[in-house]
Amino acid sequence: MPGDSKALDTGFAKASHAVGPPELQLPPPRLAPLPAGPSDSEEDASQGGNAIANSSLEDSQYVLPRRTRTEPPSKVARAAPWLIASGAFVLYALISILRYERRESMSWDLGIFTEAVRGYAHFQAPMVGIRGQEMNLLGDHWHPILMLLAPFFRVFPSPVTLLVAQSVLLALPAVPLTRTAMDLVGRYQGYAIGIAYGLSWGVVQAANFDFHEVSFAVPPIAFSLCAYIRGEYRKTILWALPLLFVKEDLALLVPIIIAMVIARTGFPRRTVVQAGVLACGVALGALTTSFLVKIVIPRFNPNGVYEYWNEGGCLDPKLHSGVGKLLTCVPQQFVNGLGDKESTVLMTLLPVAFIALRSPLALLAVPALVARFVNVMPSYWGTNFHYSVVPMVVVFAAAIHGLVLMKESREREAAHPSRFPEPKSWLRTIGDAQVKHGAVAMLAVAAALTQSFPLQDLLHHQTWYPSPRAKAIKRAEAAIPSNVTVETTVEMLPALAARDETLWIGNANIVVPPDYVAFDIDRAGWGGQATAQDFVVARHPGYSYQEVFADTADNVFVFKRTG
Repeated sequence: MPGDSKALDTGFAKASHAVGPPELQLPPPRLAPLPAGPSDSEEDASQGGNAIANSSLEDSQYVLPRRTRTEPPSKVARAAPWLIASGAFVLYALISILRYERRESMSWDLGIFTEAVRGYAHFQAPMVGIRGQEMNLLGDHWHPILMLLAPFFRVFPSPVTLLVAQSVLLALPAVPLTRTAMDLVGRYQGYAIGIAYGLSWGVVQAANFDFHEVSFAVPPIAFSLCAYIRGEYRKTILWALPLLFVKEDLALLVPIIIAMVIARTGFPRRTVVQAGVLACGVALGALTTSFLVKIVIPRFNPNGVYEYWNEGGCLDPKLHSGVGKLLTCVPQQFVNGLGDKESTVLMTLLPVAFIALRSPLALLAVPALVARFVNVMPSYWGTNFHYSVVPMVVVFAAAIHGLVLMKESREREAAHPSRFPEPKSWLRTIGDAQVKHGAVAMLAVAAALTQSFPLQDLLHHQTWYPSPRAKAIKRAEAAIPSNVTVETTVEMLPALAARDETLWIGNANIVVPPDYVAFDIDRAGWGGQATAQDFVVARHPGYSYQEVFADTADNVFVFKRTG
């Protein structure tokens, strides 16, 4: 994976860093005064429309002039991005690890990924019984990047290893975002934007949601887009490439980002050609995702299918086989849950004080939002879980880009006042306010929203101390030996998946009865049975199980198969 830019450490990008690969024929940076361009009001209007292919890409016509410092940046300034990222890491790690210690898993995902990484750590396929016996997790989603966690898990075989890794991945984007904002917008504005990212609700929600492979996408997106803003196009492309191995839908972004670089460097001032290049990038991205969904993932799936077509509703080939039906179905599906979907869009733009709308980069958040809104499951539409983390990092990068565009516009006006009559539009007035106070507004919004999202949980006493139920669950886990097959409920899945072949008690496709059955009745339900013993026997008729642990106060039980 490519390293961070040295230009990030020393200020604005040097001319040597702005030169890209030969095949892209990147233009050298212009160190002369910026050329005259259209008026600020026209530029702002085009940026507000978020059209990648139109005049909002005017920044492609030049790069920032060389700016000099009167003295080297202080040690504090150089260390600030890493200090902000470190603070964010501590917050994310506390949120996720304390939730795990309280045994309050929000879904089966932490158990699933723990079992998959355990397989990789022992040089085996990621077979995950939680999703179904004989289930290779690469047949569920495409995320071979999880292999990177295997060496760490081999040394520290615990779900906490995944949670710590996720906290690092979520915090790391604060480094390029802060550095880019410091260098191109202003030092203190950069501090504010970096802290605002660390506190942003979309990232905090991802940290609070157990573990998910999408966390691997956050640093590449941040580094790639920040390199694009700086005009470091080789790094833009190299940082985007890991997205091909994170998740099938994120692979869509890679050809689009490459097309952005080609359009910006190969065809400056040619709007129609730029639009064509970007359209080709979108088409190639769609083909890449389709290849993974229709060919690669089914090859690993025991049933030879992609399991999530039905969640797309309109995209399910069994329900809608024709293009005409698809075109009539999609608009109707977008209308469903419209209140929640509108709120999600507003909440995505609110942490950046809507400044992201000043940059065409904001359009890169659209695929992730569309994929959620087309889904028929309402849980995808709102602000819960981890679904907003990718749009969140995109809009923060877009906000920095928007501030840079507006700042450059005002610098051109100051250099050539006769060419730019003072505009009077309301958009210009808002832009002036965003340039002056945008970073502070972003920080204020992020701080205010912490009261409605999981960060405020750290202020509560019960967050830091496991309940008697959690202690009972941990004793039940200790009663189960390693390297056995165990069927269990969600809150026990992660700890047991780190050392056992684990099955989810909610699955109906368990073929071979497990060695142990461990459950919390409050999560499993009695299934109409009178006792815990009857519950286990009813699940596995013809087999006998003996109770080896029981906490009747908290309804936690463990049974061992005896015959």
